[in-house]
Amino acid sequence: MATEEIDVRQENDARRVILTINGEEASECWIIPLTIRVGTATVRMDGIGGVATKPEHRLKGYASRVLQRAIEEMTAGDAAITMLYGIPNFYHRFGYVTAGPEYWVFLYDVKRDEPLPPGWTVREFTSQDFASVRRIYEQATAFATGAVVRAEDSRVWQKLLETPGNYPQDECWVVVSPEGAVEGYAWRARWCWSMRDILEREFPDALAFGEVIAITPGAADALLATCRRRAAEEGKQEALLPVPPDSLVAYAARYTDARAVQLYSAGGGSMVRVLSVERLLRALEPEISRQFRQCEHRVAPCQITFRTDLGEGTLLIGKEEVRSAREQVEACTAYAIRLSQGTLARLALGFAPADDLCARLSEPLPEEVASLLKLLFPVRYQHAYLPDRY
Repeated sequence: MATEEIDVRQENDARRVILTINGEEASECWIIPLTIRVGTATVRMDGIGGVATKPEHRLKGYASRVLQRAIEEMTAGDAAITMLYGIPNFYHRFGYVTAGPEYWVFLYDVKRDEPLPPGWTVREFTSQDFASVRRIYEQATAFATGAVVRAEDSRVWQKLLETPGNYPQDECWVVVSPEGAVEGYAWRARWCWSMRDILEREFPDALAFGEVIAITPGAADALLATCRRRAAEEGKQEALLPVPPDSLVAYAARYTDARAVQLYSAGGGSMVRVLSVERLLRALEPEISRQFRQCEHRVAPCQITFRTDLGEGTLLIGKEEVRSAREQVEACTAYAIRLSQGTLARLALGFAPADDLCARLSEPLPEEVASLLKLLFPVRYQHAYLPDRY
């Protein structure tokens, strides 16, 4: 009789969940700990990657058992949510829901002699540019949603430092302002699985970039010209930039020959699941309070309790801030919302307008509650740059 075991092993910064049959590895997945931004808030997120089952062990439910064990492991930890890049008709069984679309900007009518803005120059990245590039990433993603918080010694930054001289496997260019400051960069990042398995395979006529970021409009214009030049030099018809619609690079593309694509998947793509309602609300406090202070609308102190299939959590709305609480306060108006953990995750990441998400609940909300949620949970453009994908 076959002996089946599931083990969790710590390997460097990640955890590997392995199912063995008679001591032979049959199925596995990886838990990758990350921290992402949701506006001014930072949220601990566990990414799921490397889900695989050996051919001779497929269609036996092993991947399901591995993933269920991974969810139990993550729930017992400190992450508030878990995310993955999924295939249709599988991960929804474990509570994952689509977190947002893929954002792509295609630049067409590319030319080798595409002019840079006056006074701007472009050159290949060197290690001396590392501090500038890291500062650009941090500045550009400071209020983003889904962007990974990168430590200086992170794997992604180590990969960037390996790019000089690594053509054509990887390339990075920086654009320099007329004043001599590095204000943007375009990184091919061809080592990413999403480059190899998705963009380069599905769009063979386009030159794809993994990360294109600018901190000024001039730098964004210079980067678009650089990407067009590189695409033409490589004999491609287009340049493909995976950038969110609220980035300076996407804004700059509006002034050129370009098309923007938002690709949704009903049961795949970027997916999210809540691990702890309390941990999620607590992590979101800084951003929810910021949204509350910025709006002109003011409400009397109240509390909103989110009741999900995973448990519940409460937000206390005061005069100037919003904070999470373990216990309800009797001295103010109390509202209770019944929703799935997937809907709460979508609220947190700004997947759709809050009033649209609320309109789809089984129990209609009072108008004042729906209006308040719309203020606290605005629509966002959830996006992780390709080098951070797991």
